Amino acid sequence: MTSNLFFIEKKKIDGRRMVLDGPEHHHLFRVVRSNPGDIVRLFDEDGDRYEARVETVGAGRTELVLLENLGPAERRSRILLGQALLKAKAMDLVVQKAAEFGLFAVVPILASRSVARIEEGGGKKIERWTKIAREASKQSKWGLVPRIHPALDLAAFLKSRAGGLTFFLSENDGRPLRDVVLARADRPPAEAAALIGPEGGWTGEEEALMIAAGYEAVSLGRAILRAETAALSAAAILSHFWIS
Repeated sequence: MTSNLFFIEKKKIDGRRMVLDGPEHHHLFRVVRSNPGDIVRLFDEDGDRYEARVETVGAGRTELVLLENLGPAERRSRILLGQALLKAKAMDLVVQKAAEFGLFAVVPILASRSVARIEEGGGKKIERWTKIAREASKQSKWGLVPRIHPALDLAAFLKSRAGGLTFFLSENDGRPLRDVVLARADRPPAEAAALIGPEGGWTGEEEALMIAAGYEAVSLGRAILRAETAALSAAAILSHFWIS
């Protein structure tokens, strides 16, 4: 679907002057075919949104005039998804849908049963996932790009977080996720973290570690879902009741 929402780097906003180049200029010029005088909306890496008027459309760049700073889009709840590292296509899908559902952040977790591997720091993959999230955010009109954090092992992740509602999906036990969500549907938590396991599921030791850190085991039902299916199901439920 063609969108009139565009991503602009904050450094390319100078007072009331704004410049689009690269893929975003191509999208405006070749796909949307905007002309001088058209009004478009943009968002930057911090989630700030703008309304602007197209001034000139050149071969390599579009110049715009800022009309209004609309501020950031609002989420009722900031949901962090801790996703155990999956194979490339599955992980790309989870990141894409996390953006479409309006999640606040995604942290790749190095779990015991993760088949996929990531280079130290994960720079190239983080860059790729950020691009995927940005495009999905444009398509869904959120204008909020989930923050894609560097990969952490589970113990490091648990030490890095404090506060908010926290739970993990378990194949073995747990309160139904629907009950957790519906209990707070009228007043969603300001922050929550949901951890989703890898293709082979969490180990018993990992589940014990999460419980010791205060995470509640929750369930999506009796069916054993693929890891990416579980992530998308959980994200959809959380988005519908706590974010949208």
